[in-house]
Amino acid sequence: MRINKFLALHLSTSRRKADELIRLNKVEINGKLAKLGDEVFTNDKVSYDSKIIESSITFKYYKFYKPKGYICSHKAQSNSKIIYEIILDKSLKFNGRLDKNSEGLMLLSNDGDWLNSTIHPSKGLIKKYIVSVSNPINLQKFNKTVVDKGEYLRILDIQKLKRLTYKVSLKTGKNREIRRIFDSNNIKIMTLKRVSIGDYKLGNLKIGELREINS
Repeated sequence: MRINKFLALHLSTSRRKADELIRLNKVEINGKLAKLGDEVFTNDKVSYDSKIIESSITFKYYKFYKPKGYICSHKAQSNSKIIYEIILDKSLKFNGRLDKNSEGLMLLSNDGDWLNSTIHPSKGLIKKYIVSVSNPINLQKFNKTVVDKGEYLRILDIQKLKRLTYKVSLKTGKNREIRRIFDSNNIKIMTLKRVSIGDYKLGNLKIGELREINS
């Protein structure tokens, strides 16, 4: 594990601030001053301000069914509800937001590297959504790729499930990407639910349920 990640986890700080502590020569590994980019292994002794840091971090991994009407944020947002009113463990972070009016699968963990590996567009994981609309879509005329506010947006695939229900697949995950593409096609979205991220599936999770991933 990189030393800045180790410090961020054990001192409840950011990696950027951890790097600053290293630059200020406040961190030692096995009695020697730590350098940026150093690795920490199981038996290493890390100290901060000459005090040994006892390593007790246990990584936790969860699937979460975000309900509609909640904002993905640690901080209160005026009168809006936030997901951490349901997720009581504030050490859990998330990657891959769902907007307030969307619901479905989110992945949470205190392991930031794992979160990035499961959601970052560069990893190429496909995310799937079930979308219901107000009027049927003509898939022959539907533009899966649009440019909105100078940003390139693209749906990988869209399939009809029922008259007003469609499955949408994405490789990217830009802010409100599906909604913006549908808006550009003059299609009104009624409901939007994420059902999978790569191999992780919503399955039989209940709304608001947080379930540990065991493998």
